Amino acid sequence: MGLEQAHSRGLVLGAWGAAQATAAGLGIAVGGALRDITAMLAQSGTLGTVLTDPATGYAVVYQLEIGLLFMTLIALGPLVKIRQSDPSPKHAFGLAEFPS
Repeated sequence: MGLEQAHSRGLVLGAWGAAQATAAGLGIAVGGALRDITAMLAQSGTLGTVLTDPATGYAVVYQLEIGLLFMTLIALGPLVKIRQSDPSPKHAFGLAEFPS
């Protein structure tokens, strides 16, 4: 994103938009296929008598998304740790320093 020439910025933003649109389209396609396959298995009774509801496909996709979200948060945890080189700040900004 830090390119020197102004006309290259549009190309970079366009490539970013294309990558984002492709990822969104693939996510929708995979989620839809997974829902359809799970719903077909549920309707045929392959998953058992308890999971014959038409909403089973949606529940499976939703729970998978929640699991992926938690995995993402776990992966991001070490990246957002607060690093303190000096545990005692030299210049504290408190209530007394606010302008009146």
